[in-house]
Amino acid sequence: MKRFLFQRTISVIITIWVIITLTFFLMHAIPGDPFTNESRVPEQVISNLKAHYGLDQPLIIQYFNYLKGVITFDFGPSITSDTRDVNELILDSFPVSALLGFQALVIATVFGILLGITAAVNHSGLGDYVSMLLAILGISVPSFILATLLINVFALKLEWLPVATWGTWQHTVLPSIALALGPMAYMARLTRSSILEVIDSDYVQTAIAKGVTGSRLIFKHILRNALIPIVTILGPIAAGILTGSFVIEQIFGIPGLGKYFVQSITDRDYPVILGTAVFYSSILVFFMILVDIAYGIIDPRIKLTRRES
Repeated sequence: MKRFLFQRTISVIITIWVIITLTFFLMHAIPGDPFTNESRVPEQVISNLKAHYGLDQPLIIQYFNYLKGVITFDFGPSITSDTRDVNELILDSFPVSALLGFQALVIATVFGILLGITAAVNHSGLGDYVSMLLAILGISVPSFILATLLINVFALKLEWLPVATWGTWQHTVLPSIALALGPMAYMARLTRSSILEVIDSDYVQTAIAKGVTGSRLIFKHILRNALIPIVTILGPIAAGILTGSFVIEQIFGIPGLGKYFVQSITDRDYPVILGTAVFYSSILVFFMILVDIAYGIIDPRIKLTRRES
């Protein structure tokens, strides 16, 4: 385990460094700068602002200064915010995005697996067709269209839930559903195919011959071995839900990190773009490590095979 964690830590550092480098140089390759639209501001003021944010220095110097800041966990000041730097912006807004993403992930995982089990158990039956119809709809309908539909039905017509903003648990329901439906549909299809593959295994047929049926057969003998492909996609899905919340937060007016990330791209706020990119990349690689560790917990044969090799 120590060797695994050491190797993964090295790969994480290299991955994040590559992401920082690509994001930094691609961002600066776009013509213009954060003050391009400030046509009414005197030239001397623009020069002073560039000097204040270090944008008057050669690009390679800016790059190494930023790397030095990342090493010390200092993402620098925000160009568009006078009251908060990038660190404070992330600390203030990420809990909102994390709560929204966590709720969406729970909804996608629980209902995705249940739909997949229903479809597999009722293979070629009514439950299978209904479950897969819902899955196809979930994959086909983009989250921003679903969000608009949910607002129109449940907030404007039925008035069961608030339209937008953030404050109570009722404000979290519609954005969580809109964010979860796509991953839930993908997980349902994967669960169905995994269970159908496992259900024909010799040990499952032996268990059925011994009289094991119902929920005991599914949850003890089938689902555990069918979980590995599902766990494999949990990491990318979790990262996808967090990054996919950019649009949902804009639609519902949620003060999460995704909203500030979109605004930073519009405003060319270099420190916020880089800070949020590094932060989200770190979350992604963290989830990938958790997935690798979960492999060994769910199926110890994976660890045994590695030792033998």
